[in-house]
Amino acid sequence: MKRTTAGVLLAVVALTLTACGEEKQPPGADVIQTSAATSAAPEADVAADVKVTKCDSDSYTPKITIEVTNSTGEDAQYAVTIAIKDAEGKAAGEALFAKNRMTPGQKVTEEIPGDTPVKGKITCEVARAKRLPPK
Repeated sequence: MKRTTAGVLLAVVALTLTACGEEKQPPGADVIQTSAATSAAPEADVAADVKVTKCDSDSYTPKITIEVTNSTGEDAQYAVTIAIKDAEGKAAGEALFAKNRMTPGQKVTEEIPGDTPVKGKITCEVARAKRLPPK
C-alpha cells in the first residue's frame, strides 16, 4: 500500500512541476470565449459606440467627457481608453472608462479625468474600445 501511495504522490508532483514550467503562451491563450464574446463586434465597430464630447485641460488635470452607446441588441460591458495628446500632438496621458452592464440602446455620458497633468491645449481620441459580455 505504501508503494502505491508513494507512486501516486510522485506522479502528482511530477505533473505539478511540469505544469509550472516557463513555457510562454501566445497572447490571449488564457482567454475563454463565451457565445456572447464571439458575437462581439470588432474593435473598430466598438469605437463607433464612443464619442468624445469634451476634451479640456483648463484646470491642469485633463477632464474628458465621453458618450458611450450600446449599439447592440444584448447587454454588454464596455472598457474604453482615451488617448490624450498635448498641443504638439505628443502622447500626454490617458483617461479610462469602464461600465459593467449597459442594456441595448443605453447611452451613458460621463466625465473622466486624465491620469497625467497637462498644461495647455490638448486633444483626445479613442485609443481602445472593447465590448465584452456583461458581469
